[in-house]
Amino acid sequence: MRAKGKTRPGRTFWWDREPATNAGALRAVIFDADSALVDDGRDIARAGLVDSVMSLFCSGIWVCVVSTRHRGPVETMVRHVVGDGLVETIVTVDDLVDIPTGHARDAELYRLALWELGITPHDALAVTGSRRGMRAAMAAELPVLQVRTGYGDPNPLLASGFRRAHRRWRLDRLAA
Repeated sequence: MRAKGKTRPGRTFWWDREPATNAGALRAVIFDADSALVDDGRDIARAGLVDSVMSLFCSGIWVCVVSTRHRGPVETMVRHVVGDGLVETIVTVDDLVDIPTGHARDAELYRLALWELGITPHDALAVTGSRRGMRAAMAAELPVLQVRTGYGDPNPLLASGFRRAHRRWRLDRLAA
């Protein structure tokens, strides 16, 4: 018999003691349209980009595009380079009315993309081809993959490669 007011400790279940297996799983890849989609000075897709985007799309990983340019030209470029229906959302400076130019605005592009997707920075991977894009993604607390040449040389960067880069970033953060 228990004394009045004394209760037994609550029962715990395995899901209370163990983290979810999909905790921190890659749910979205955010491409910087200004540096990661097209080759410099040309209006053609980087080598292997279409295969990478198709692999992400078929794996159920959202594809998002951010840009420091205006919406019209960016939508046209994405449609021309990637195609219709593969990109979940496009965030441009037209979506940021109150924020002045600079690194704060660039980071806010990534934050707005995360907000539109309804995920945290740990569930996404930013892909950029410039230092400016890398600084902006890091300011938004996103893991960053910097691509300087293309997505197909010598091994194609597919969904599994993006997942590996994301997982490697998470493990490096835990070790630090």
